[in-house]
Amino acid sequence: MRAPVSVVSLLMLMASVNLFAQQGGEVLVNLQSMPLNNNSSRVTAKSSLEVPFFDDFSRVGTAPSSDLWFGPNVFINTTYGINAPSIGVATLDVLDSRGNLYPNASTYPFPADTLTSNSINLNYPSSDSIYFSFVFQPQGLGYQPSVRDSLILEFYDEVNDKWVGAWATWANFADDSIYQVYKVISDDVKAIKSDTIHKTFFRAHFPIIDSRFLKSNFKFRFRNYASLQQNGTVPGLLSNCDHWHIDQVYIDKGRAFDDTLLYDITFARPLGSILKNFESIPWKHFNSQAQSVELTNPLYFTILYRNLNMDVNPGGRQVTRRFSIFNYSTQESYNFSSAAENIASLSDFLFVREYTYNFESAWEDSAKYEFKSYLVTADLPSFCWNDTVKYTQEFKNYYAYDDGSAESGYGIYGEGSQNAQAAVKFTTYKSDKLVGVYMYFNKTKDNANQKYFKLAIWNDNNGKPGNLIYQQLGLRPLFADSLNRFVLYKLDEELWIDEGTFYVGWIQTTPDMLNFGFDKNRNNKSKLFYNIDGNWANTSFEGSIMIRPVFDKLTESPTHSNIQSAIRAVRIFPNPANDILNIELPFPYTQGIVKIYNLMGQQLLSVPINGNPISVSSLTSGTYIVRIFGNSEIIGTQKLVITKW
Repeated sequence: MRAPVSVVSLLMLMASVNLFAQQGGEVLVNLQSMPLNNNSSRVTAKSSLEVPFFDDFSRVGTAPSSDLWFGPNVFINTTYGINAPSIGVATLDVLDSRGNLYPNASTYPFPADTLTSNSINLNYPSSDSIYFSFVFQPQGLGYQPSVRDSLILEFYDEVNDKWVGAWATWANFADDSIYQVYKVISDDVKAIKSDTIHKTFFRAHFPIIDSRFLKSNFKFRFRNYASLQQNGTVPGLLSNCDHWHIDQVYIDKGRAFDDTLLYDITFARPLGSILKNFESIPWKHFNSQAQSVELTNPLYFTILYRNLNMDVNPGGRQVTRRFSIFNYSTQESYNFSSAAENIASLSDFLFVREYTYNFESAWEDSAKYEFKSYLVTADLPSFCWNDTVKYTQEFKNYYAYDDGSAESGYGIYGEGSQNAQAAVKFTTYKSDKLVGVYMYFNKTKDNANQKYFKLAIWNDNNGKPGNLIYQQLGLRPLFADSLNRFVLYKLDEELWIDEGTFYVGWIQTTPDMLNFGFDKNRNNKSKLFYNIDGNWANTSFEGSIMIRPVFDKLTESPTHSNIQSAIRAVRIFPNPANDILNIELPFPYTQGIVKIYNLMGQQLLSVPINGNPISVSSLTSGTYIVRIFGNSEIIGTQKLVITKW
């Protein structure tokens, strides 16, 4: 279309950013920041670890295990890697421990994240054949490293008190190549061609034979060198980038050059929500209709696990699957298992286990359950953390599509987008009061997304946003200093939403990008719409906007203040009223429209405002909602009481 709307992929955006100086469009960008758990464990003096040293980052938590590592800036997660060998990866990017860009971040390569091992006892002769191995992936669901960026491994030389380069890799996505150099062995560069670099885990595997490192206090560290995109045109696009994901770091003696497999049965995918369409819905809306739509019939666990080894037994290894559901409100646990089955060597096993369960809660307004599955083999597991997966299913007071983790940032930017609109489709299972909206914004460099927007609610028009039924001005992106913590915007007036479809989103007041959190692990593309030229279109991006409508009542204090509410105050009088209502518009408005609704959200009156009193004689005694429109936007919402003498 010159279309005034141009849908641009992330790669095209970074390569051709000047496009947006000419026309507006929706965009998906890297995170400017990633909120991390600031309570990471500190390094404390301890004795050296013994081999085998192994970590596949499958333990619970967002920071590396302090038993093995020091690296509070490194993000441990199950959402960034694509098809990791086992659940969990360590992600290195350009963010510090508080989720902000490093102070030394620049458009030239700079050292960013560092993941350092605790001391390991490698005081063995070289004949003991100690090998170091791990797997790594560039990009994943993050952003691809440029050809000048790299991931390196360094060993600590205790005698000379310095770090020595042991291995390095870099990628050239333009020619589908990944490069490695094993500096502890030679300076030869090895290249691997692959058209799936971003979703492939590559293996590094080599012996440690240098006597400098065969010490009782051996340490190693991973570091990534990164560079921000050169961009002086679009504010806020200097952002998190150059993602590398590491898994299965393994050091042991008695290994060999062909010892590249792990004797391990591991989960290959985390558990997810039990709901079909949502990640969560309000507990008071989880009625019989919601359960019939959202729950499978019968109920079932779906797990994916894999055998990472080439077994001697041609039948593979026998695995028993066990399951449990824990109700936090009653402290009761429901446990069950399934018959054991063999899993063949180097294969995946997708297993579905049916079960019956009554979802009840001792709490009136919420419910919380922990779903867990774990694997049992006849022999003792070599690596025990990856044989268990858990998911906490919560029902509170909001609808959510996202899983609470932002892998990207969504927004609309460019010429003509100063009044752009974006809306997310929701379908409720109960008529109720909409009282607030949770939103998650990504932090941007120099707070480039601190721009005013209007919180907006629309009704449905044949599967797309229809009439604007609520608008709230004077809002800006806010941030919570906590891991993936949403901020809560309270509606100025409670809005009655009938059972069915409605839309929640925003209307921009500037052509700048707001940078909403975007979850790339939950695909709700069909429910996200944007509008720049007066026509609603479905997004081109797969994922979920991190926006959650809140019903019934707020259970925490709102995090926003409506800065413009005092500036644009609308005065209505008398209130209570009988037959006549006067409306005084704020500057600079001289005319407008008043619309009056009952508490069910039905419009009863729509009258022009021209300075004369307005007749409300047709209204019976009761409470109503008055909305004042000026220049096609809502400039005030108030309650009105009608009293008939």
